[in-house]
Amino acid sequence: MSYILRSSTPADAEALAALGFDPHGQRGLNEADLFVYPSHETWVAEHGNEVVATARLCIAPHSGLALLTDLAGESGALLALLDELGQHALGQGAEMIQVAAPTGSPICATLAGRGFTVQRRVVHIHWNLPAPPPGDPPSGVAFAEEIPDPEEYARLAVAAYRGSWDWLFDHWGGDIAARRNFARLFESPRDERFIGARHGGELIGFVSTGSGEVVPGDFSTFGVLVRPAMRGQGIGNYLLLRALQTLAKRGVKTADMHTTAPAQGDPAAVRLYLRYGERRGDMAILRRPAQS
Repeated sequence: MSYILRSSTPADAEALAALGFDPHGQRGLNEADLFVYPSHETWVAEHGNEVVATARLCIAPHSGLALLTDLAGESGALLALLDELGQHALGQGAEMIQVAAPTGSPICATLAGRGFTVQRRVVHIHWNLPAPPPGDPPSGVAFAEEIPDPEEYARLAVAAYRGSWDWLFDHWGGDIAARRNFARLFESPRDERFIGARHGGELIGFVSTGSGEVVPGDFSTFGVLVRPAMRGQGIGNYLLLRALQTLAKRGVKTADMHTTAPAQGDPAAVRLYLRYGERRGDMAILRRPAQS
């Protein structure tokens, strides 16, 4: 069966709504996604003058990453649409494609037919609040809410993500460029709130308690970062529980986070998050083997 694949127009609004898709909404995107992916384009598959599938393509211009989300419609039309969008994303400079679908789905199989393989996963963690109290802090470490110094936080982010985000650092052109890009995040006007962990005045870890509500009563958090040399001392565990406690004190009932993980197995950070939360599913990040 053949389809017409095209960008959506205002005239498609009724058809998109029938598929359960709000072209003006943020379904499938949390607050962090909207910041990272400033470019959004809704596409449709049309058959016999009827819109039968839709998907949203988002491009993160500084990371070489594209996001395919808000997938809806007939399976055959949707797969044809994603096949086209995968090629379109490559033409826009994307090197890796995150798909809002399980790693073993037919959608991922379609992209695999274009030469993509699963490189990483995005794990969705959900917490019901309140969580257990944080208890006593690790000895010799001071924790406090603070306004981040962009350069200081960026240096720690590079140190913490090295090894798991090497593909992104390579795309940016190395650690110096990565620090500049992370610094832009911490300079952003979003109302981001952080809890820092310091040892002898040096920043050794931090966690964000979110920059605002994604939906009423629900926050999305940035994640826990700890300097590699300081791991294994309970710092990350304390930061996470302090962040969840802070959210609960604001009257928040639930919190969510999306974090990256290898294609197979859960790293220590995901295992930490799952101590107090639950997994709401994994999404695939695929990459062309020639660029692995």
